[in-house]
Amino acid sequence: MKSTKKTHFPIWEYILILIGGFLYAFSTVVFIFPNGLLLGGTSGISVILTSILPFSPGIILMIINFALIVLAFAILGKGMAIKTLVGSVLTTVFVGALEKCLSFEKAVMPNPYISAFIGAAIIAVASGIMFFVDSSSGGTDIIALIVKKFSGIQIGKALLITDILIVLIGGWFLGITLLISSVVGLLVKTLGIDFVISIIKKFRSKVEEEKNDC
Repeated sequence: MKSTKKTHFPIWEYILILIGGFLYAFSTVVFIFPNGLLLGGTSGISVILTSILPFSPGIILMIINFALIVLAFAILGKGMAIKTLVGSVLTTVFVGALEKCLSFEKAVMPNPYISAFIGAAIIAVASGIMFFVDSSSGGTDIIALIVKKFSGIQIGKALLITDILIVLIGGWFLGITLLISSVVGLLVKTLGIDFVISIIKKFRSKVEEEKNDC
């Protein structure tokens, strides 16, 4: 009699992916897109391409994420790729839905520096939550997961490496103000992600210790 090995996907992990995807999309639509900010990633690429292509950032984001999801299945393996697929799809759907629901005549936070800080902080929390369960919002997060898998580099640092080039290219096209504010946001995001992951890990360890003591 052959035994079959089943892959378990705890429901709490997908709840965290759902929360992370929504927070990421909310911050992107409310703080990042309206100010044309670049925090690296596919959202940054989308902002750059929007200036030369007749598509919304959400549509461009969807196309790029689809291509990178294929890469995730090829390199990261089925388990991690499925979680990344769920996170990417949820984030993309939330971005599209929020773009339609939250239509602003002007940016909620007109100051690009404040907007970059707040938006990046929320994205750091969202990404940290998803990375903790081996998922992501897609895009260059997938590249960061691949770098981490083969090098052991912390995800925040891997993201910083992949995102700096995008910000510099975008800043060249969009001007010095957006370049500086985007760099601020990028630093907040990448440093914040590792901090959020460390906090979650400490909290989980504490919970497990308390369970073992009972």
